[in-house]
Amino acid sequence: MGQPLHWPGPMTVPDAPPQQSAAAAAPAAWAADVLRREGEAGRLRRPRRRAGGSGPVAEVDGRTVVVFSSNDYLGLAADPRVRRAAADAALQDGVGSTGSRHLSGCHAAIDALEAELCAFEGAPAATLAPSGYAANVALLQALGGRDALVLSDERNHASLIDGCRLSRGAVEVYRHRDLHDLAARLRAAEGRRAIIASDTVFSMDGTVAPVAGLVALAERHGAWLVLDEAHATGVLGPGGRGAAAEAEVDPAHPQVVRVVTLSKGLGAQGAAICGDPVVRQLLLQRGRALIFSTALPHPTVAAARAAVAVLAAEPERVDRLRANVARLRSALARLEPAGRFDIPVLPVPAGAEDRALALEAALLERGMLVQAVRPPTVPAGTSRLRIAVSAVHTPEHLEALAEALLAVVGAAGP
Repeated sequence: MGQPLHWPGPMTVPDAPPQQSAAAAAPAAWAADVLRREGEAGRLRRPRRRAGGSGPVAEVDGRTVVVFSSNDYLGLAADPRVRRAAADAALQDGVGSTGSRHLSGCHAAIDALEAELCAFEGAPAATLAPSGYAANVALLQALGGRDALVLSDERNHASLIDGCRLSRGAVEVYRHRDLHDLAARLRAAEGRRAIIASDTVFSMDGTVAPVAGLVALAERHGAWLVLDEAHATGVLGPGGRGAAAEAEVDPAHPQVVRVVTLSKGLGAQGAAICGDPVVRQLLLQRGRALIFSTALPHPTVAAARAAVAVLAAEPERVDRLRANVARLRSALARLEPAGRFDIPVLPVPAGAEDRALALEAALLERGMLVQAVRPPTVPAGTSRLRIAVSAVHTPEHLEALAEALLAVVGAAGP
């Protein structure tokens, strides 16, 4: 028999003072000071409580509203088929996946969803991550290293920005959608291993990256190209296959890696990293944000599988979304909302933060939930209302929003 186990006794703190010192209170004082300054600047975050489900009409802070702040662009989050798939999976298989992919969480349904995404996207390999944030961080960790130079669009999502920081490579930020600036940086870095990272649809601006030009530069300079399709999946391209598909990029291009988010146009949760099989193996070896995260749970995987099947079978959902965007843009023509004509994100400039918040509050009083976006999410002086349109908004919803928005903007003045 082996030696008996001996558990350590209770741990003591050496030389513990009888009372808390002034220095010991410093962490709490620091936190309170940070929050005080945020409050004085009017930037404390207070999420509104939403009840009544994920559809276009909900209850927010006790008021029934039409929701124009949701990224559920195709209305799949509340689709009965998607909901039923999630419920059935929970009843049959349980709730949690029970571990990371490298432990007990590599369930057959995850493999099936990856195969179905490959078929839909035309990708040679797809690797699931628990969120779009984790996918971007894991991908840049997997591709990065101290020998790498990561070139990031200045308006990239925070997940790409943090992924760049955690890549262990040098990071340079190029001007927004500026291929000339990017090309100059790539020429200056000739001989270094380069990674280009960009959103395809910029979710606060409603603009689209010059995808074809990015691919051309990646090819010319032997760089990886990371494209975050979070707000393009279900929105752009044939059947909602994204901005890369719209630009006719070969989905099997060995240098292009796309992050397809499941939590926006597909109404579920998580993301898939689509690219060459070697990228998948790198993720499983080096993508710490993926390796050390619990795998997606059974209900979520089932919901995503159902959503992909609905989108593949009903591409007309994307047509309905585009028709709704066109209808609302036409009704708001006097306000000249920014962004590309067919993107369901319509930013309405407000300028100052207090004006954006006042417009948000006035719209809520009229039963419309539209989010005010302000620093640090957007640059100082560019606060805005961010309208998000869905395929399941009715003509009445859109007309009511246009009427309310024109009224409150006119009342607020310049």
